[in-house]
Amino acid sequence: MATLTATAFELLLARLNADPSKAAELYEELRLKLTKRFVWKGCLESQADALSDETLDRVAAKLAQGIEVKSLNAYACEVSRFVWLEYQRKNKEEGVGDNLPDVAAPVEFFDEPNERYTCLKKCLPEVASDEADRQLIIGYYDVPAGEKNKDWRKDLAERLGLTMNTLKVKACRLRDRLEKCINECVRV
Repeated sequence: MATLTATAFELLLARLNADPSKAAELYEELRLKLTKRFVWKGCLESQADALSDETLDRVAAKLAQGIEVKSLNAYACEVSRFVWLEYQRKNKEEGVGDNLPDVAAPVEFFDEPNERYTCLKKCLPEVASDEADRQLIIGYYDVPAGEKNKDWRKDLAERLGLTMNTLKVKACRLRDRLEKCINECVRV
């Protein structure tokens, strides 16, 4: 667990923006994005908040150590991947759940006023009516940063007990039906 110092936090804010109030807004925006990412992967919101804080603490600590970062958002996303892997490993050792994301409410955290997201929330339960289909379609396209699609999907196929070909066919069919439902919903 990274310990956040005042200097490290100030460096993080300065890196986000020279104007302190704008930097604070960008910090909260980045924290919210990270929290949504963790929720999407299956965390409870309270745990996702803690994981987001841990991620930003580590990013700030690295900035304080003088690491060069081209894109702070991309770097934070990469750090969040490692925080997530540690969280999964800890929960696996403690016997809490499996590695598949909990997708009972797959897109509940989208708060942007985007019509397609609203339609996605409506269409996903209709198109992927059972839990296995929801896990398949979300897992197929929710590839963590830094992971290769092929490796991630091979692992997903193994976890779901499918061949790669069957996984591809099912994902394609579900995507086509989901896209059709979303497009119809947007038109209404």
